[in-house]
Amino acid sequence: MIKKLHLIVLIIVSCTSSLSQVKTNNELLKWTTWILTQAIPSVTYYEDRNETDSRLKFGLQWQVIPLSYSFNSNKYVSPVSSFFISPSKRFSGSAEIFFQPEFIPGNFKYADLKKFMFKTGIRAIVPVFHKGEYLSFSLGAGYYQQKNSSNNIIDGLTYEAAVYSFYGMLGVKFNYNNKAVSRYNFGLYFKYY
Repeated sequence: MIKKLHLIVLIIVSCTSSLSQVKTNNELLKWTTWILTQAIPSVTYYEDRNETDSRLKFGLQWQVIPLSYSFNSNKYVSPVSSFFISPSKRFSGSAEIFFQPEFIPGNFKYADLKKFMFKTGIRAIVPVFHKGEYLSFSLGAGYYQQKNSSNNIIDGLTYEAAVYSFYGMLGVKFNYNNKAVSRYNFGLYFKYY
């Protein structure tokens, strides 16, 4: 009986010293995996046109969100996020500042534009179904900049609208660039968390 009692006490003592959860996060692992997943671009198509001809041109976009404010975050969590943004905070209703670098492989045949361009601005995300996890949409506006082969800057206002699904990881996005050579672009939105 005493041996069984010692064994039970030994098991209880050893269980109290075990940790069921990790006390500290590995920040290096967290940020390294986040940067690698953010490096995966979204596929986009650009309008390549001049006065006589037009076509669609394949390109890549990256989404960088330096600042986000969530309207429906948990009261124990800060509504402000920077770069590393939880999808539940973002798609349950938020406003964010974005920077969007873009790269077009090959050359524009008709528009005479360079391969690199960018957009920056602000967008609002509104949940539609199941707190935005199943369906949400966004509206945004900002500034775009393109350069032609003579290094002349073509810039102006850009407007965007998007619909997201699958916990905010997939979507379809449309941009209209006011007074641009490549006025329209649309594509699939991929964002991995």
